[in-house]
Amino acid sequence: MAIAIPEIWAAVAGNGPWPTISGTTGHLEDLWSPTAILVVGAIVIAAARALGYGPQPPAARVEPGSGWWPYAYFGGALVCIAVPSALVAIFVPEGHESRFVLGYVMYGLIGFFGLLVPALIGWVLAHFYAIALPFPPLFKTLSALEKRLPAVALIVVAGLVVLLIHLALYPWPDISHHHPGPGSL
Repeated sequence: MAIAIPEIWAAVAGNGPWPTISGTTGHLEDLWSPTAILVVGAIVIAAARALGYGPQPPAARVEPGSGWWPYAYFGGALVCIAVPSALVAIFVPEGHESRFVLGYVMYGLIGFFGLLVPALIGWVLAHFYAIALPFPPLFKTLSALEKRLPAVALIVVAGLVVLLIHLALYPWPDISHHHPGPGSL
């Protein structure tokens, strides 16, 4: 939800206060072309993990009565995303590039607090304390989806492949193809 709301808002608004994740990534690729390789690598790793590739954590138990802290973390993460994003929106001088600065901050913090930190916390708890998070992390959710509904999991993986192509060749599919003929040289 934390990704869907700003992403849909940016897509519907068109030239709104921040770009889409694709637009932000495309801007980074314009500034530094190796960004495309990093994005492709991250998506390939995510797809492989989603399909269960890699070491599996040991069996862990869910601690009874520990259900309050994910809500506290979620609330704190929202504050840690919203406050810096609002400060950037207020203090970065307006202009075309300010949209991308806000996109970098907002999407970077969403990735950090919404994906990276929960994954690390889950990994540490599972590997060192044999405690499972009271909610499944992203890759475990996708792995369970693959076991229950293989067709839906296949659609998710196909979506990741389309996303990979879209971001690596941004702004694909909105690329004009020029096929020069013999007389155009």
